[in-house]
Amino acid sequence: MKKKFTWKKAVYIVLGLLFAVALFSGIRYMVSSNSKQSEAFLTRRPTIQNMDDKVMATGKIIPKEEIEIKPNIAGIIDKILVDEGDRVEAGQLIATVRIVPNLAEVNNAQQNVQNAQLQISNAKMNVENMRNQYAMQEKLYKQGVISKQEYLNSQQQLYTQQQALKNANQQLVTARKTLQIAKTGATPELQGLATTQIRSKASGTVLEVPVKVGSQVIEANSFNAGTTICSIANLNSLIFQGEIDEAQAGKLKQGMEMNIVIGALQNKTFPGKLTMIAPKGKDNNGTIKFPVEGDVYNPDNEYIRAGFSANGEIVLSSKKNALLLDESLVQYEKKNGKDIPFVEAKQKDGTFKKVYVKLGASDGINVQVLPGSQITKDSEIKVWNPSDKDKEELKEKTKK
Repeated sequence: MKKKFTWKKAVYIVLGLLFAVALFSGIRYMVSSNSKQSEAFLTRRPTIQNMDDKVMATGKIIPKEEIEIKPNIAGIIDKILVDEGDRVEAGQLIATVRIVPNLAEVNNAQQNVQNAQLQISNAKMNVENMRNQYAMQEKLYKQGVISKQEYLNSQQQLYTQQQALKNANQQLVTARKTLQIAKTGATPELQGLATTQIRSKASGTVLEVPVKVGSQVIEANSFNAGTTICSIANLNSLIFQGEIDEAQAGKLKQGMEMNIVIGALQNKTFPGKLTMIAPKGKDNNGTIKFPVEGDVYNPDNEYIRAGFSANGEIVLSSKKNALLLDESLVQYEKKNGKDIPFVEAKQKDGTFKKVYVKLGASDGINVQVLPGSQITKDSEIKVWNPSDKDKEELKEKTKK
């Protein structure tokens, strides 16, 4: 006897099929979810390498001593005998200055010479008259006509007139020297002090010649620094001059070793030593910077130009064979008011476990993992804040 196919049986069959499909979908979702959990994050491994805790100062290379050659007489540059970059020795002729007389000064000096000559003529006449008078007084005194006092007065007057003549002669000499200085800029007696020949005061390299032939120059004096004809420095004696952030100033001490990195020389490194830390900082756009200086050593006699930009690396401490981890992989949680560092380490089943770590020195990129942390060089640490580059890398790995 055939059983009838009722609508109730049809409903049961449909429900059974729907349940089977749902069960199959759930199992498939769970499987795929588990596989995604193990592949959804990139991981990084710690490395073992040396790490230096260092302070970086930015600045430039300058000569330790730079000398500016200035004239001690005013005039116009007649010749320049050196160029920038030339090597000069102490006493070497650098330039010559041509004196341009001031007409008013020359005229006044000539007038003073004429006045001095007139005074000499008058003084000579007075001396001659006084001699005659003295001779007469002496004769009368010997005859007993005048007193001894009158005779001595006459003698004193003659001596006074002779002194006046000497003073007039000295004034003439001074007036003539003044006239010579007004015309030529110096006298034979002053050639060592004021000269039209400008010579180097030290040996070194010519850094700059800011004047040209025909330029007017002013002498150095108490009221004026004078015109610089050229600047000279010894490029074998250089220093690094830079600035550091105030947060780093307290870590430094004079005498620390430095590494001077010069970018213009393909980032070549020169040894150095920290010689000065300024006691007062300077405000640089709201940031306090402290000037620092250090000696630069050049063992291979490389040609280092003054003014090169450079970085001064001051090593505070050095860790050998340290276990280093990318600092961006470290996370923090608050416990008892303190930030406790931790990382998420991958387990054998593909899951990630929170592992607390002890951190040491940092160079801003990598941080040292101290002994006692449950992290080894083979640990895989989750990249919990991936960058765009990390995301692209993750996509590539997923495709493979």
